[in-house]
Amino acid sequence: MAASMQDVAEKAGVSRATVSRVLSNHPSVTASTRKNVLNWVEKLGYEPNLIAQSLAGNSTNLIGVMVPEIAYPFFSEIIEAIENQAFYEGYNVIICNTRRSLEKERNILTELKQRKADGIIAVPVSVEQSVSSFKRVKLPVTMITKRVEGFHSVFISHYDGGVQMAKHFLNVGFRRMGYIGPVSSSTSARKYAGYRDHLLTNRAELVDIIECDPPENMNATQVYENVKKYAAVHGIRSEVFFANDDITACEAMAALMDLGYSIPGDIAVAGFDNSLLAKEATPKLTSLAQPLEEIGKKAVEVLLGQIRQNTDPQLYELETRVVARASTVNWKSPL
Repeated sequence: MAASMQDVAEKAGVSRATVSRVLSNHPSVTASTRKNVLNWVEKLGYEPNLIAQSLAGNSTNLIGVMVPEIAYPFFSEIIEAIENQAFYEGYNVIICNTRRSLEKERNILTELKQRKADGIIAVPVSVEQSVSSFKRVKLPVTMITKRVEGFHSVFISHYDGGVQMAKHFLNVGFRRMGYIGPVSSSTSARKYAGYRDHLLTNRAELVDIIECDPPENMNATQVYENVKKYAAVHGIRSEVFFANDDITACEAMAALMDLGYSIPGDIAVAGFDNSLLAKEATPKLTSLAQPLEEIGKKAVEVLLGQIRQNTDPQLYELETRVVARASTVNWKSPL
């Protein structure tokens, strides 16, 4: 019988992940460990064959990563963290774009099952409607960015994020607030609820609510158009806007500046996610920071725990914070 990766690991006195890292020439492996593993690879005549391993029901060291939009800065940063951590652990990833389609999500799950993926890290299309598809595939699954009961989930409290942004605005000195984004559906609407509730508690005015769906990609112009339409009908009374995400915030700033407002001189704007977009915007964008790298790393850690030990579902809520930048902190209160 041909030698397996597990045989090499046992003879070399290391884990299978270490053997995989040696074979993929990963830089984290020490010279002595590399020499030891390669020595046993040669002695045992081990020849990696992922297809044969998958057909035999063994691990393929393959993880599926499912997100709604690969080019979205928020998701691309999480994907990078997942890929880096998975590679360190001796795993490769298949990145899949669901385009927020339940049908495509089901098809991707079927394909990952057929390719013998060891597990899946996913942003589900719908917290309610996606559950049956993920249960049916019968693979270890870790959900990210959303809390999904019955599954391991790595997420943040969107409600608390909204509260934190309201606190930041009040501390700066704003009293007339606005919001741009979903208000009644989706996980994103929880940001609005926390923001609204804290403002009401502190008797601050929520005067402009521009309702719109989150942009599906970087090329979306719906937010820009909605802000201009709202301004034409209602005018703008807010001193500051809290936007559902960084793309929404940037689209809103573009619309407001085209209307003749200066940012933050006339109107301040803040986003949510603290993606690379927030750091590169002009002016630099205040944003509620999700720990994107930590989400990616934690997701891999949790998934590998499921793969290796079949652990019971657990919920991991990570902390957030407001990163204040020029789009709000340079605002000057009117005399």
